Parts: sequence; structure tokens; C-alpha cells
Amino acid sequence: MIVGAIQPGYMPWLGFFDIMNRADVFVVEDCLQYTKQDWRNRNRIRSANGAAYLTVPVKKGPAERKINEVEIDSNQPWRQKHLNMLRQNYARAPYWKHYQQILEEVYATHWQMLIDLDMWWIEFIAHELGIQTPLVKLSQLDLSFSTDKTGSLIALTKKLNGDSFLEGASGQSFLDAVRFSEEGLTIIFQDYQCKPYHQQYEPFMSHLSAIDLILNEGPNARDFL
Repeated sequence: MIVGAIQPGYMPWLGFFDIMNRADVFVVEDCLQYTKQDWRNRNRIRSANGAAYLTVPVKKGPAERKINEVEIDSNQPWRQKHLNMLRQNYARAPYWKHYQQILEEVYATHWQMLIDLDMWWIEFIAHELGIQTPLVKLSQLDLSFSTDKTGSLIALTKKLNGDSFLEGASGQSFLDAVRFSEEGLTIIFQDYQCKPYHQQYEPFMSHLSAIDLILNEGPNARDFL
């Protein structure tokens, strides 16, 4: 029983969905502290000039606010800007017309909370990649995270009756694998390598939002996860 857990992101990259795909249950860490200039409210797409950022503006708030407490700043015209950037860079992509309507609909929606927008993207991309792993929000569990990250993730794994926890590669620098072992658990560190796929521009660029893969490969996208 593998448990995976990551903070939510806007239009997440493929490594995010690799963990979801490999896990038996996936936890969206929606009630952890919000961090500025991070992937919670932005991601990258491919343009003729390289990577281009799409950033959702958020309202100012206390430094200790949680991700699921962050409000989108609707006074800024970000929705039309993001749709225009997607159209400009993917209008000639093989599957733009297939997804055009749903993208127009999501950007016509008035989003108030960042977590709701992030969850829409997470669920939409997971569906298009054929991922069926059950999703759970951390806020739905009777569990609180502390500054002891290793202890918190051990508690989460046990809460969900898991015997293994799947963590991103960066976790090797701050998680204690020995403590997991002492609790009878295994920690697995991801080593994700993106398979090259068709893009609009050369050379191939990885670590983009997964929407880049979907608009270029359509139903074949799941073969590249």
C-alpha cells in the first residue's frame, strides 16, 4: 500500500502525476502553509522563445496562511491572459481544437479560491492521463502536520494504512529514511525522467506543465507518463 502526498499546484508538471500514478492513494496537502513564488499558483508552458510562466495573482494575506485559505486576486485580468497565452502557443498543436472548449470554459469561470482552481487542474489532467488513484485532501483527515516532516509523513502513512511512502527526489535532503524503517515503513524516493514527446518547438524541453503533453499528444499522452 503506497501513499503519495504533494502540495497542490497550478497546472502541475508530469513528475507530480508520476507520483499520483504510482501511489495507491494520493494526498493533496492543501492545508500546509502557503509559500510565495512557488508552484502553488504558477507553472510553465512552451513558447517559441523557451519556457513561459503562467502565474495566478493572489490576494495578500498573513505569512502563516494555509494553501486552502489563499484567495485569487480577480481584479487582475489573469484568466484572459492565460487563455490567450495558451491559444497563442498551442493553436497549431495537434489537439488544441479537441481541448479548446474546455479550456475556454475553465477560464470563463470566476475562481475565488486558489485551491479550487488547482484541484480542477489536478483532476482534469489526471483524468486525461488515465490515472485512477483515489485523491484525498489532507484537510479531510484528522491529522495535523508539524515542523517534524519525517514524523508527520510517518503519521500520514499509518493513518491511511500504508506500508510505503512515495516522496519526490528532493525529499532525500530532509527526510529520515531510518525513522521510517524503525516504524516498519518504507520510503521510496522518486527518480522521474521525462520521456521526450512531440512539442511545437525544438529542442525538447521537460519540466513543463502537463498540459503541454496533453495538447501535443492527446490520447497518447498517458504513454509518456
